Amino acid sequence: MKILVICSESYSANDSPLARAVGSIVSAYRRWGAEVLGFSPYFSKFANESDTKIGRNFIEKLGNREYSVLRSSFCKDDLFIQYENYFGRAGIYGNPGEKSYLDNHLRFSFLVSAALNCCVEMNFKPDAIHVHEWGGIAGALAKTAYKGCFENVPVVLTIHNMRYDYHSNPDDISLIGLPPEGFDIDGYEFWGKVSMLKAAILYSDKVVFTSASYLFYLLSSDLHGGMRGFLESQKKKLFCIQSGIDYTLWSLPKEGAEAFKKQKKDTLRADIGLALDSNLLIYSHLDSYSGSTAQVISTILADLLNMDLQLAIGISETNANYPYFATIQEKHPHKMALLPLDESDESLYQRLVAADMIFSIEPSEPSLSIFIKALASGTILVSNKRSQRPFIFSRSYIPNLEEANSSANSFISEEAYPDMILEQVRIAESIFYEKKSLWSKLVRNANSVRVSWDDTAKNYLLLLGSTGL
Repeated sequence: MKILVICSESYSANDSPLARAVGSIVSAYRRWGAEVLGFSPYFSKFANESDTKIGRNFIEKLGNREYSVLRSSFCKDDLFIQYENYFGRAGIYGNPGEKSYLDNHLRFSFLVSAALNCCVEMNFKPDAIHVHEWGGIAGALAKTAYKGCFENVPVVLTIHNMRYDYHSNPDDISLIGLPPEGFDIDGYEFWGKVSMLKAAILYSDKVVFTSASYLFYLLSSDLHGGMRGFLESQKKKLFCIQSGIDYTLWSLPKEGAEAFKKQKKDTLRADIGLALDSNLLIYSHLDSYSGSTAQVISTILADLLNMDLQLAIGISETNANYPYFATIQEKHPHKMALLPLDESDESLYQRLVAADMIFSIEPSEPSLSIFIKALASGTILVSNKRSQRPFIFSRSYIPNLEEANSSANSFISEEAYPDMILEQVRIAESIFYEKKSLWSKLVRNANSVRVSWDDTAKNYLLLLGSTGL
């Protein structure tokens, strides 16, 4: 199968979460034997001196603009679109610390147009087009400006994060390449503006969300601007494919896993000033999705501090809850620690593998990847059914039902009420200290969960095949 991939970030050079995810899927596609031609912008800040320019320049169709194409030094089939006016700036979507660029809709419709044009010029005839975020405009361009070449090629859009809705002025509809008849409430219109996200969904043949839990959350929440109703109207094309993780990093040694976790826990506690004892260690990662988790922790914090456990919280100093947690931490420095948020996988791995449990009740994190990573690290989940539904990888421990607990790896409450969450922590605490063999079983069960990028890519290939190819 031949697949054209378009991403708004340089997945073969940039180390952002989106770039890592797309790069992982592309690599897995190739391991499965697919022929992938990938395009992303050539951002000077991520440039590699060994990237090589393809001899001649190209001209795309939307604005008849001339551009260059560079071949990645990492893989000859990963190509960069070079156009300084759009991609020679200080940031990817906006200058650091400032609002997004006002012409992002033009920048990334140009990227897609240039990529489609390059495929035509290079005689690459894809069986499917897989696009991400801003690249979703490919569905419209394949049916308009590039209709002659791509009209019958299915376009699959992956939405990694619905928070990033993109709006533009309707005066730019023709410049973007959108069919003007689609500008209405049932199409891509949003309060008189163009919603690039709605347009991407509308003109894609399949729309994939990165976890079943995320799509369930979106379809059961009051999203702004009627987006929930729009998603409902497009429900037949909505799919879920769980994002995987890289098990070369997220894993435990096959032998001596418990000793390994203990050593990592002792190292982390020494680094962050927690008492070096046998206490249960709970980690919570309070990023931008974690408002509900922070509220529950605040509510039950006094109870937690009176229990035989320690609490490590990853949190930014700009988080609204930081001053409160910092005040409590000063009073209990050996039982509670605040750690700066860190985007690096290595840093998160060191925290997860050191922790006995991770606490989160958020249903809105798109891929729930932190749960998958925690399980791979042998770290038990504490959550609630709403955030887990329908997260098929967690198996809740049920007291007094030993047979049903043979595969348990989590403590899941019915609701996200603080007293219900606290009860799950108390059950876990009791097992940790009084039933060591059972706790070891829970850790092994967690570590046995596997959701690799190869699994993710295989499911995408099955989905692409379902389009009739």
